[in-house]
Amino acid sequence: MKEENELERLEGFVSTLLDKFNALQGKNKELNERIQRRDVSIVRLEDELISMKDERGEISSRVSGLIGKIEEWESATADVEVVSEDEKEEDTTESESETEENKKDSGVQGNLFSVEATGE
Repeated sequence: MKEENELERLEGFVSTLLDKFNALQGKNKELNERIQRRDVSIVRLEDELISMKDERGEISSRVSGLIGKIEEWESATADVEVVSEDEKEEDTTESESETEENKKDSGVQGNLFSVEATGE
């Protein structure tokens, strides 16, 4: 009887051991499948990252080009504005000089070509 009890205990122990082993094999299979899915996902995400970096580089180049064009335009516009301001100052100075000369030359009779003299 003692031997039978020990055999039954051994059978129970082996049965429990096999059940746990099978459960661990199932868990191992599940984890390996999960690792495979993650590896596939990692490869996909790495490809996407490379694509986005390329796109970002292209966008950066295009934006730099646009900024360069804007700076050129601003530079050209600033040159035109500076010339215009200089011309305005010259025109103003010339008109003031002409007005002063006209007043000096007009004498008693006044200047025939002056707007003020004709009353217009």
